[in-house]
Amino acid sequence: LFRSLQSTTVRIEEMRVRRQDAEQWMSHRLLPEDLRERIRRYEQYKWQETRGVDEETVIRDLPKDLRRDIKRHLCLALLMRVPMFEKMDEKLIDAMCDRLKPVLYTDNSYIVREGDPVNEMLFIMRGNLLTMTTNGGRTGFFNSVFLEAGDFCGEELLTWALDPHSSS
Repeated sequence: LFRSLQSTTVRIEEMRVRRQDAEQWMSHRLLPEDLRERIRRYEQYKWQETRGVDEETVIRDLPKDLRRDIKRHLCLALLMRVPMFEKMDEKLIDAMCDRLKPVLYTDNSYIVREGDPVNEMLFIMRGNLLTMTTNGGRTGFFNSVFLEAGDFCGEELLTWALDPHSSS
């Protein structure tokens, strides 16, 4: 119990120093107040979700076989929801699990803007994601899809990557 309290106290102090550093940096860079507030909101949300524990660092410091098994445990069910991945070789699936990275987004974040190139797939582990398409705003077309835990988006990247006629 004492060690746990001590560890939490250390993480709280690290968070306080990180906040102070961020405030100094934002001031030095003369960021407008709306950007500063978004950064503060993100840092607060990140702390709320992780309590200062950097999951990637914890996993990275483990032996390779243990890292693989943990990543597989965390990611396999998400990957298997993608039809193209269902019959994929186990080693390729392990390689994909190894490359997945947890990312946090705050409310109202723009993850990809319409028209920007898609360079990653997103797997929703918690929370919700609203996708909106307007076909470039030219035709009066509008479509929105509400994604939740277990859903994914960005599968057009797979179609592009597996197309022998696509250029890099």
